[in-house]
Amino acid sequence: MGPKTIASLTAAGIETWFDCLDRHEAIPFNGRRRSLFLEEVQKSILALEQENIAFFTEVFPPSEQWRVLARFLHRAAFVDVETTGLSYQYARVSVIAACRGNSLHTFVYGENLDEFLSFADECDLIVTFNGSSFDLPFMERSFCIPDLGVPHLDLRWIAYHMGYRGGLKALERRMGIRRPVRVMGIDGFDAVDLFHRWQGGDAAARDLLVSYCAADTIATRLLAERILHAANCDVALSDPGELFAMLP
Repeated sequence: MGPKTIASLTAAGIETWFDCLDRHEAIPFNGRRRSLFLEEVQKSILALEQENIAFFTEVFPPSEQWRVLARFLHRAAFVDVETTGLSYQYARVSVIAACRGNSLHTFVYGENLDEFLSFADECDLIVTFNGSSFDLPFMERSFCIPDLGVPHLDLRWIAYHMGYRGGLKALERRMGIRRPVRVMGIDGFDAVDLFHRWQGGDAAARDLLVSYCAADTIATRLLAERILHAANCDVALSDPGELFAMLP
């Protein structure tokens, strides 16, 4: 539905899917359009009852996907990826971090990277920041798979359509999220440098790279909570200190 359709329904006193079914005679359009509309409403209600997250991530436009995030936030795994370079053709994933509930998971090149696929199979919803353009394509290429097969939401575009423009770190500052000093100021270019330093024998660079990737996942979760909270969604705000304390 576009804004005009929503406005016409609201003007007719219809504000929920159940209103559409209970008061279908008040729907301000007729014929086949009405019957198709009611069919889609019934599909949506069934999907909600079944908690079919994939249905909503596929059919909701980016401007409305905040509703999916708000409804299923408690089932989301926040994921971030670092890579060996910035070229899609030659670079591969170096580290994947995931924050789900009160647990932090890290998957590291040359150690346990492939275990992420088993982790993803257990996830109901994956949330990234700019993952549609970066994280997911890199993972799919690195693992030689067509897709992860898990419902996905990109917080970058949810934030954009809710009036929050800019990158992850810019939005963190706007929301008052402060990272631990040891990972503050590191960016994606530094992450590539850390990987190559690690491969050259610098074990401390490996540890800092993993911590930085994990910090991105935690920051993404904190940002998602605060954006939804600002939109008057019923969302509990996690304590940044408690979450960042999980960093390896």
